[in-house]
Amino acid sequence: MHALILASIVAPLVGAVAGAPAPLPREPKIPAAIDVEDPPVFRLADVRPGQKGNGYTVFSSRSGPEEFAFEVLGVMRGYLGPGEDVIIAKLSGAQIERTGVIAGMSGSPAYIDGKLVGAVGYRFGQFTKDPIAGITPIERMLTGAPLPTASSSSRRPVFVDTPWGAAEPIGVPLVVGGLSPAVVEAFAPLLRERGYGPLVAAGGASSTTSSPAPTRFYASGPIAGLLVDGDVTMAGIGTVTWVKGDRFLAFGHPFLGTGVSEMPVSNAEIVTTVASDAGSWKMGQATAPVGRLTDDRLHAIAGTMGDRPPTVPVTLRFDLPGPRQRDDQRPLTRFSVARHKTDTPMFCAIALANALQDRVAAESGGTFDVLLDVKLSTGDRVALPARLADRTATPALPTAFAVLAGLSRLVDSEFATVDLVAIDVTVTGRPEVERERIVSATVVGQARAGEKAQLVVRLQPVYAAARDARLEFTVPRGLAPGAYNVVVAGDAAAARIEREGGLVPVAQSFADELAQLRATPPPGSLSVYLVREEATPRLGGRALPGLPSSLLELTSGTGGGLGAGAWEERATRMQRTVGAGVVVGEARARLLVSEDP
Repeated sequence: MHALILASIVAPLVGAVAGAPAPLPREPKIPAAIDVEDPPVFRLADVRPGQKGNGYTVFSSRSGPEEFAFEVLGVMRGYLGPGEDVIIAKLSGAQIERTGVIAGMSGSPAYIDGKLVGAVGYRFGQFTKDPIAGITPIERMLTGAPLPTASSSSRRPVFVDTPWGAAEPIGVPLVVGGLSPAVVEAFAPLLRERGYGPLVAAGGASSTTSSPAPTRFYASGPIAGLLVDGDVTMAGIGTVTWVKGDRFLAFGHPFLGTGVSEMPVSNAEIVTTVASDAGSWKMGQATAPVGRLTDDRLHAIAGTMGDRPPTVPVTLRFDLPGPRQRDDQRPLTRFSVARHKTDTPMFCAIALANALQDRVAAESGGTFDVLLDVKLSTGDRVALPARLADRTATPALPTAFAVLAGLSRLVDSEFATVDLVAIDVTVTGRPEVERERIVSATVVGQARAGEKAQLVVRLQPVYAAARDARLEFTVPRGLAPGAYNVVVAGDAAAARIEREGGLVPVAQSFADELAQLRATPPPGSLSVYLVREEATPRLGGRALPGLPSSLLELTSGTGGGLGAGAWEERATRMQRTVGAGVVVGEARARLLVSEDP
C-alpha cells in the first residue's frame, strides 16, 4: 500500500513506467541491502537524534558500492523554507575518515533499519574536522518540490548558518576530457560564481574505461549529467539515490537548477576518490548513455532511462597554418551541448577552449579570425565575427571568451525566449601579428560644412615603426562654423561610442536586438566620428535624444518625470574603413569649420 502511494506521488515528476521493470545490473556487484527497487521509506517524522544508519556510495568503480555509517545529530527545521527540513548526521567509516564528505557523493542513499531515509546532499564547510552532512529526506525528493523563487540564471550554493556551521550543497565535480590547466584557471571564477563544483580532468569515452559500464542506473551508483558530449566531453558527477522501473532520483539537491530539464545522462566510472583537506572529490568520467533528466529541482534531479533528449550540435573548424597545425590534427571537431536557459554559452566556451588548447602546439602569437554562425529557435540565423591579434597568446582562450560573449548576447534577450539550435565556429589564423594601436589624430587645415576634410592618424604596429594613415571624410551639412571634436576609434571603442553617443537606438523588440548585433563595427575597422555635447532629456533615468524643443517646453515643470538630465556626447559617424588586422584605442582631434565664403 505504501509503495502504491509513493508511486502516485512520483509519477507526475518522472513520467509513466514503460513496461515491466528490467533486472538491475549485476556488474559491478551491488550489495543485497540496496539491490531493491523502490525500497520502503523511513519517515522523517520518525527520525530522532542518536539513531544510527548506513549509506552506500562508489569510491572506486573497481570496488563497486561501499558502505559507510552515520549517526543522526538532529533535524534542522525549515532549512530552505517552511516544511523544508534536513537531517543532520555525522558520517563514519574507513573511507570517510580518510576523505570526509566528498564532492560527487551527492545522492548517496542513506538507510535506517533497512529503510531509505534520504540522500546525502549537503556539507558543512571544507575544513571542518568532523564529516558532518545534511541528508535530504526521500519523502521530499519523491514529491518533486519546485525550486525557490530566486532566478536560476545566477545559481548560487545555498548557505545556511546552523549549530554545525554553514551548510551548502555538496559540490558536483565537472569532469572534462583532456582538460587544460589554462582552461581551468580561466573559467574557475565564472564557475564558482554560478555555484558549480570543481573543474577537473577526465579520461575519454566509454571505450577507454577500465570497468564494466552498466546501461542502467542503480541506487548508490554514479551518474553523469552530460553538459558536453562528443569529441569533447564535460559532465557533472553525482550519485543515484532511488530507482523504479525506468525512473530514477539522484543528487539530493539541484544540479543546474532549471526546474524542467533537457539534459542527457550517462553512467560513470569512478577511477578513484582524491582525499584533500581543501575538499575531497571523485575522479570520474562519463561512460555509457542511459537516458535523460526531466527535472532539476530543489531536493533532487530526476529522469528516465531510455531515449536521450535533443542537444545543441556544435561544429568547430580551424585552419591554423604553419607550426601550429600538427600533421595528425583533424581540422574539424564536433560535439553537442546540453540545453540550459542561461549557461549553454558557458559550456560551449569551455569545450571550445579545451578543444583548441588541445590541438594548438606550443608556438603562440598571430592573428586569428573567428566566425560564429548561430541558428536560433526563433528561425533567425546570426553571423558574429571577431578578430584577435596577440604576440604571446594562443587563440584558445580569447576565442572561447569571444564565443561566450556572442552567444550570451543572443540568449539574454529581454523581448523573447531564445534557445540555441545549432552553432558553427570557424577559426582561421596566420602567424603575423597584425595589431595596431591608435596614438594620435590630426585634422589637416580647416573645412566647410558639406565638404571633404583630411585626417592623419598615427598608428603604432606591434613589430614595426609607427606609421601615418590618411583618411578622408565629409563634414556634415548644416554644421555651424566653430570648433568640433573628431574621434577616430578601433572597433571596440567604436562600439562604445555608438552605444553611448546615441547611434544605437533603444531596442523595442528582438528584431531590434538582432539589428544592433548585425550593426556592430566589424573587426579591423577604423571609424571616424563627429562628437558634440548636447543636453539630453531623461525619462525614468533613460536618455531620450532628439526630442523636439516644443515637447521639452510642454513637459517642463509638469512633474511628469521628464527632465533635461546631464550634458552628453552625441556622435555622428562620418567615415569607416575595414582592414585585415586589429586596431585598438581611440584618439581625438579638433575640427575647425569655417564660414562659407
